Formats: sequence, C-alpha cells, structure tokens
Amino acid sequence: MTYLNILWHFHQPLYITPGSNRIDSATITFRVLYNYYPMALMIKNSGMKLTCNFTPTLILQIKKIAENQIIDGFQALLQDENSQDLEKIAIFLEDLPPRIKFRYNIFKKLIDKFYSKDVSGSEISDLKMWMHLACIHPYALKYFPEISQLCEKAVGFTKKDRQILIDFERNIFSQVLSLYRELYESGLIEISTTPGYHPIMPLVCDLSTARKTSTNLEIPTIKFSYPEDVRAHIEMGIDIATDVFGKKISGIWPAEGSISNEVLDILMEYRIKWLGADEQILYGSNCEEKDISSTLYKWKYAFNIFFRNHQFSDRIGFIYHSWEESAAAEDLVRRIHEFSSDREKILTIILDGENPWEWYRQDGSVFLTQFYQKAVSDDRIRPITFSQACELNFKTISLHSIPAGSWMGLNFDNWIGKPDANKLWSILADARKIAKQHASAQEIQQQLKNLSLMAESSDFFWWMSVPAEQSTKAKFYSLFRSIISEIYKKSGLIVPVEVTKAFVPATKINQPENYITAVIDGKITNFFEWSGASEIDIAQLWTTFQPFDLPVKKLFYGYDRNNLYIRIDMSRKIFTSISIETEDRGIIFSYDITKETFTDENIAIDECMEIKIPWEKIGKDQVHLLIRMKSFDTEIMIPPAGYIVFEKKSFDDEWNV
Repeated sequence: MTYLNILWHFHQPLYITPGSNRIDSATITFRVLYNYYPMALMIKNSGMKLTCNFTPTLILQIKKIAENQIIDGFQALLQDENSQDLEKIAIFLEDLPPRIKFRYNIFKKLIDKFYSKDVSGSEISDLKMWMHLACIHPYALKYFPEISQLCEKAVGFTKKDRQILIDFERNIFSQVLSLYRELYESGLIEISTTPGYHPIMPLVCDLSTARKTSTNLEIPTIKFSYPEDVRAHIEMGIDIATDVFGKKISGIWPAEGSISNEVLDILMEYRIKWLGADEQILYGSNCEEKDISSTLYKWKYAFNIFFRNHQFSDRIGFIYHSWEESAAAEDLVRRIHEFSSDREKILTIILDGENPWEWYRQDGSVFLTQFYQKAVSDDRIRPITFSQACELNFKTISLHSIPAGSWMGLNFDNWIGKPDANKLWSILADARKIAKQHASAQEIQQQLKNLSLMAESSDFFWWMSVPAEQSTKAKFYSLFRSIISEIYKKSGLIVPVEVTKAFVPATKINQPENYITAVIDGKITNFFEWSGASEIDIAQLWTTFQPFDLPVKKLFYGYDRNNLYIRIDMSRKIFTSISIETEDRGIIFSYDITKETFTDENIAIDECMEIKIPWEKIGKDQVHLLIRMKSFDTEIMIPPAGYIVFEKKSFDDEWNV
C-alpha cells in the first residue's frame, strides 16, 4: 500500500507597485485560465485527494481582480475595443509561454504579422482575442462550448464575441478561489500556504546563515537579521489563506522549501501540523535513520516534516512531458506499485503545479485525469492529504537539528552570492534599517512594516541570480526599486541614487570571446581548444524545481567561420540519442548513441561529448538553439524552457593552436 501524498505549489509574485491598483502583466490571467481553474475541475471530477499550496500574493491578486479592486491590464486590453496600444500588446505577448503562443496556427500567424509591422486593425483585434483564447486550458474548453466556438471561428471576431470572452474571464475569476474553498470544506483537498510575500526565511531571519552552508559563492557581510519579519510573514500567510478558504490552515510549504533550525523553532509558535521540505536536507543531517518512505519525522515533537521524494517529483516535472500522456500515467502508477511492493509506505511528491503542463503534449490534461482516475481506483494506492499523513501509524523520529537549505540543496545560491543579488541585499538592508528607525511613527508604522515584507520577496533575488533575459531582470528590479523607494519616501527621506539608478546587470551569460575550432574527438585536445568559448552552468538554467541529479553538468559552445561547436560535460553516460533544433528550422542535428565511447565525423564521446554543426544547417546568425538528450526513460531539454539565444559574431583575431 502506498499512501500517496501530493502537493501542487501555486505561486505568483506581487505584480503591483506600491500605491498602484493596476497589474501590467498577462501572467495572473494566464495562470488562472490555464492552471488553477482547470486543475480544480480535474480534482473535483476525479475525486482525487491531495494538497494545494497557495501563496498569499497569488490569493490576493486573484481576489482583488475578481472584486474589481485592482485592474488587470491584460484583461483591460481586451475590454478596450479601440485599443491599438502596440507596446502593451508586445509586453503581454512576452509574458505568454512560447508553447502557448504556438499551439494554434492562426495565433502564430497573427503574432508573425504583428512583429512584421504589416498588420491591419482587424488583425490586431483578432490578435487580442487570441492572446486570451490561447490561455484557456483545453480541459476547460469542453465545459464552455461558446468559447470553443470562438476558437473554431478563428478570425473576424465581433463586439459580441469579445463580450462573450470578457464575461467568461470574469466568471472564472469569481469562481476559482470559491471552487478550491468548496473542495477544501468537503475534505477532498487540503489547502496549505507559504508565508507572506514568499521570503527565503532563513536569510531574513539571519543573512549570515548563507555563509554557513555548502556555498562556493561570495556571501556579503551584511548585517541583516529580522526574525520579527519571519513571524509577520507567517502570520500573514496563515491569516489570508484561512480567511479566503474558510478553514484553519494547518500546513506550510516554505518559499523554495527553504528552512533552518531558527526558522523551524519560530514555526513552533504557530501550532502548525506539518511542513514540507526537500529530502536533501534530511540526508545532510546527523539523523541516523533516513527513510522518508517508512518514517514520520517531527521537529522537536511539535509538527511533522514531510520530505519530498526528488525522483518521483522530477519524473512529473521533467521527464513525462516528452512521453505520450496515457503511457506516462501508466508508468507512474507502475512505479508507485514497485515503490511499495507489499509494504506500507508513504510517497511525498511536491512540485510546481503550474509550469510543467505547458510542456506536456496535451497540456497535461490526459496525464493528470488518467493518473487521478487510476490512483483513486487502485487498491494498492491511497491518495491522502498532508494532514491525513500526520495520522499514519508509522515510526516517528524527532529531529532537533537540520542543515539550512532549500529544494536546490544545502545552500541558498539562487538567492544570494551572485553580484546582482548581493547588490539587492545591500539595498534592502539599508532600507530595512530606515524602516525600523521610523517604526515609532504610528501613522506610517504599518505601512513601513508591509513595505519591508514586500521587499523581502524571494523572487527579486531569484531573478538576480539565475540566467535570464535582461528585460526580465529589469522588470523585477523595477518592482523592487519601487518598494524600496516608497520606504524612503514614507520616512520623509530622499531616495538614494543607488536605488534610483536603472538596472545594469553585473552578471551575464558569457558569450564567445573569439573563434574556436574544436577537434571532434570527445577529449580536451589541448588547453586552447575551448578557450574563449561560452560556458553555461546547466544547473542554473532551471527556474523551477531542479532535477535532483543532473547527468549533464556543463555546456560549452563556440564557433569559427564554418561551424558551430558544442561540448557537453557529463557525470554519467546514460544517453541513447541527442538532437539539436532551432526555432525556425526544427531538428538540424540528430544522432543515435549506441556506445559509451566513439568518434564519428560530427560527434564524439569520450571524456566529454563534442559536436560540430555546419553553419549552412543553422541558416542564420541569430540562433535559437534547443538540445534534447534522451535515455531509456528520460529526456532532458537544455534549456528546460525556451532556447539558448546568441548571435554569431565576426572576430578579427582568428587563430588556432
């Protein structure tokens, strides 16, 4: 018997600047239509028991849009019949995931017309409709035939058509949180939450904690320790979720699964029943018994800690998207049977409930519905909520010390240590001191407190730490800057120049520094062979839960006038094939791998994998590259979303050694 303990994590940062009542992002509307509403329908229709984790910032934005307290600029664009605001259309298009934009041929054609700047007024009107229609998950379409009819109509939308779509979106926003509340009150699901504005609580509690982890990065010596902020975040999360969903919140998924001894001790004050964390934290502890499938762990006998099974979580998040969805559902059930065999075990799966499905062949609708149906009807599987898992009759061990860490390991490298992230921590530390000094002023006390919590959001530090488009980094820095500026303004002070300056990234993904010509032999032939090539740390490409044990560690690319060269460093030679594709030409290179070590004309594997691709196969200097590597049951995409983007340059210093 497997007690199946699943948590879907739903999170969006706050997209509203202080003092504003407008969101200029398509993300909230997209996620409601594509994720939150259809996933609730799937749960309700299947009778699947599980846990859904909502962050307070997401709850508040959905609620306030539904109640017309804030304006969703993406929805407003559709509602404005005469809007020809091309700049806003471009911004909102950028917010939509690539796979969503290319799902419908007519939508892709309208996008191409828009960017060609040879677009008519009627085509812009149709484009605005498709920007919204494409957001609606196929599973939900069957419940709304009037919306399906709009998709079939495709072009030439009328004012009446637009009003049908506007009314539909309003209806969904008014229902979605109530639907989850209904499921929670019925006992079918459990609702948990994440503290406040999604802070990395160990760092807010004491920033010096990062220096005691397994990091190799440069951690700043900034004095920043506000356990009172941690308490405020916890209280905010529990209060908002309890108010909106109608029942006491018993469980916490900390932002990014980040915990420390100090944070766990603070959480004891709030009488929660359980908390989620990653198995790496248990494995890094001094606990002698490390069996998350047959043991219940408690923090000082106060509350349970459930450690996520990385392998199963990764299969859903990173592997099954390349499978036929029915086969993926069957495979998952089979593996759950093998997991427990004839014993009683608990299987805890925690992952992002948003991003994986857009990469699935049928948007996850077949996989999720069939998996739910199989799990509910299988005598050897019992789906449960996390609170129900607390009552299982398993051996219990009390933990009294754990290493600080997150889902990514025993460090906080995705939120501190990189130059841009360190800069934000320095700015935040100065502003937090100002807020504390002015906290005695009753009229602004609460405002300064809330602004400080807002500025502690993990998202700001995340986007300053991971490889991302400069436009994305600049957008989040702009939000951060607006919050920090408001702290100084509310305190009657001039905003420091360091805060008001436009964002200039200190860290970038390296571009090739000169021409290289690699020898395709699977070896580092000489020191200069790859000198000057661009090096990419693969692990940093994941902007959601990262695979636990990536067999690919580093990627290098470089070129000369005739060829593009790619080098892949692997920890394990498990792959059976590799293919490389570009956005416009599709697959430009593919190879079936039958030996661990070999040399062919354009590919070789030995100490590393080396590949050569002639430029005529790529076709142009602006390159959008995607690498797919398959093994028996795994596919890794590099990058996991989007493309590696670079432009071929000409170098004057062409030389080889």
